[in-house]
Amino acid sequence: MHQRTCLDASDVRILMAAGRAEAERRSLPVAFAVVDEAGVLLALERLDGARLHTPEAAWLKARTAAITRTSTQDLQGAVQANAALLAFPDRLPLTGGLPLLVGDEVVGGVGSSGGEPEDDLAVCHAVYEALRRLPLPG
Repeated sequence: MHQRTCLDASDVRILMAAGRAEAERRSLPVAFAVVDEAGVLLALERLDGARLHTPEAAWLKARTAAITRTSTQDLQGAVQANAALLAFPDRLPLTGGLPLLVGDEVVGGVGSSGGEPEDDLAVCHAVYEALRRLPLPG
């Protein structure tokens, strides 16, 4: 039987704290989200000043990255070549989403919305780096 690595509530709290710290360090009015490997929302935070649409956009970017197993920045380029990729429901192929990997296994995704693309990516990278620092499952 195959066993898979999953994010637990403690992991998610650590990841969200890392995202918040990076957003606050940059004074970003963003929302950011962490989802599991199926794109199901695990945590969402909307920081002061973030616009009304940013929580949903952050969740959709995280979901897109987890389900497709790729960065939404890469998908954004693919959409320019094939607009039909926009037809998939509940996905947002815009810069600001990264899959979360433990080894080669996708355990979730992170998305950020409300900043410039490079700022949203910085929040996502901070979450990803926090994941890399977590102890590996036994």
